[in-house]
Amino acid sequence: MNSAQVDFQQIRIKHILFKSKVRSVLYGGALDSVFFSDAGPISHWFLQVGKVKYGNEPELYSLQKTHSDLLSNANQLFSLYRNGSIDQAHAGMKDIEKLSDRFQELLTQMEKRLALRADTI
Repeated sequence: MNSAQVDFQQIRIKHILFKSKVRSVLYGGALDSVFFSDAGPISHWFLQVGKVKYGNEPELYSLQKTHSDLLSNANQLFSLYRNGSIDQAHAGMKDIEKLSDRFQELLTQMEKRLALRADTI
């Protein structure tokens, strides 16, 4: 596995954990406020790995924007849940899933393009 593959595997795992934690909170689990902040592991990956190694890649901005949208949506769902609109919060998971699919698509697109570039070098 090359370093790019490791980097993308790391962000994928962090993203899957993100979705799991959203679902957990909406079904009564504790909210990890640091995880769902700009200091969380995905934001940290973007600062420490994404921008450093892949800052010039066209998909990186879209990937960050999608993650920002995921964070915003998750926080809205947590607010709904806290305010007693539990069914509405649960229904909002489909928006999280759509954004998650977009995040995964962008990541796969970037990974494939970089792999092709590496093959031609």
